[in-house]
Amino acid sequence: MFIIARGIEFGDDKTQKWLISILSGFFSSLLLTQPLKIIGLTIFFAFCCPNSYDDKEANEYLDNNQLALDNDEEYLHSFKKKSIFTYRQPIRADRLNETEINHARNERLKEIHMWSMMKELLLYLCFITVLYNIIYSNRDLNSFLQVNHSRKFFFNSRQIDCDYTKIITIDDYWNWNLSGFINDKSNRLIDWATMRQLRVKSTLCQVQNEITSTCQYDYNFYNKDKYFYKPGWKNSIIQNYSSSISQSFQYSTSEDLDTYSYIGEYGTYSGNGYVYEFRGRLVDLQSNLSLLHQLEWINNQTRAIIIQLTLYNPNVQLFTSV
Repeated sequence: MFIIARGIEFGDDKTQKWLISILSGFFSSLLLTQPLKIIGLTIFFAFCCPNSYDDKEANEYLDNNQLALDNDEEYLHSFKKKSIFTYRQPIRADRLNETEINHARNERLKEIHMWSMMKELLLYLCFITVLYNIIYSNRDLNSFLQVNHSRKFFFNSRQIDCDYTKIITIDDYWNWNLSGFINDKSNRLIDWATMRQLRVKSTLCQVQNEITSTCQYDYNFYNKDKYFYKPGWKNSIIQNYSSSISQSFQYSTSEDLDTYSYIGEYGTYSGNGYVYEFRGRLVDLQSNLSLLHQLEWINNQTRAIIIQLTLYNPNVQLFTSV
């Protein structure tokens, strides 16, 4: 997405030169510059900072003159020739009783537990600090203005006859759709927009007076419509239509669409459905929407209409997912 955005902003030629320079710099640093730095630093530390390992314990056994005992220690090995210079009086250390040992053990366990809690708290604070910096350091001051502009443009509250908040009938929705978000001039549409419909099956029910009528229920995962239709929700085709119109009456799964379930105000809607893709020129889109309106693509079996699109505003360099 970043490369696509830069391509829109700078053009193909500058984007290709920019990519070539980044890749050449990366591989030259990876294969040439960094290995030379590592080899040079290794040679420098090997000659200038040698490690001196003095085995004090070995020196004590090799040279008896380097014995250095503490006040509570006693040399256990006996010399063949005892001397007043090497002999020391035995020192008895005060031993702890069982109660004192248990008390010292409990205090040590408490200390270990306290330090573990402090380390864990410190790790949590570091994690929260890093997470806070990652989240809030990438926020743009223009994001609120971008979202506010998109919301006002989609709702189209400036036009009384095309106000989204005042849609009541199906005709009102199609009227808003024809003059709404497909005519934005400040944002660039990434890929294409989709309009997905979720429907319920039309089942027959028997009433008390034995008159057969059509029952319409709320949407759920058990009574959703997932059959394949021809344009106009017919089982047989009457006339030929474009591929985008015919495809909008074909059922698609969430795996094919790469969509997810949506929890709405009146229910939970799956990622499946009947999808119309906004592809082509603006004139063709308006013609297809008018044709879908005539074919009653939205009717009394429709329970939800979900519009999904991704916008990029080159003026503020922000992506907007709707």
